[in-house]
Amino acid sequence: MFDLRMRILVLVLGCGLVLAASTTYHIVINGQVAADNAIVMNGKTYVPVSVLKSLGVSYSLKGTTLTLGNPAPANQTPGGANQRASLEGCLGETLFNGIWRLRAAKLEPILKDAGTPLQTPGWGVTVELRSSAKAMLQPALSGLRDQGIQIAFDDAQTLTADALDVQKLTFANLPPGGAVVHQLKFWYRYDTPKDQVKTPSKLLLEINPSGFENAIRASGAGYTTATPSFRVRLDCQK
Repeated sequence: MFDLRMRILVLVLGCGLVLAASTTYHIVINGQVAADNAIVMNGKTYVPVSVLKSLGVSYSLKGTTLTLGNPAPANQTPGGANQRASLEGCLGETLFNGIWRLRAAKLEPILKDAGTPLQTPGWGVTVELRSSAKAMLQPALSGLRDQGIQIAFDDAQTLTADALDVQKLTFANLPPGGAVVHQLKFWYRYDTPKDQVKTPSKLLLEINPSGFENAIRASGAGYTTATPSFRVRLDCQK
């Protein structure tokens, strides 16, 4: 699979733009040879939009504007919890991005330092993360960021996973087919009033494919979607 970190621009075929290509490349997507080729012009590599479509990136052409991905809803705020392009499902549903199979099994209220002046409310989300890589792999080496694991609420507020506890998931050494089951913990401030403790509506796991280590790529592992992050709706069950 060609390296998505290359400086790639999209060429819309058939739009009347005629340029002389000095080099062409065959394109292999997830082990399959694409019908169209990539071309190099003036030192830049161009691929047809059909390639992006097979990677799960939608597009539309209107006038002189090429739009990639789906437009944001009109009521969506910039940077909101729904902003990330992700694979989405419900509690109990398995989501797969080509490397990781994620299943969020349970949401429950939890307490830290219960019965003390520092008693802190929070939420626990039990997840199973299973590897489909061909070699030993840590989630952190595949672009999964600790700070990108959050729960989101209907008012767009978020809580980030406990910084130390979350590493039991992100730094787990998983062999091919291996899995880790872990309760992710999300804490309010210790002095948060009870009436401000709301039920979260989503679990977010952000994966940055550009953070994917070269050594892991060389082992044959690769995401099969352009949007490998996960979004689990906590208000539905499957």
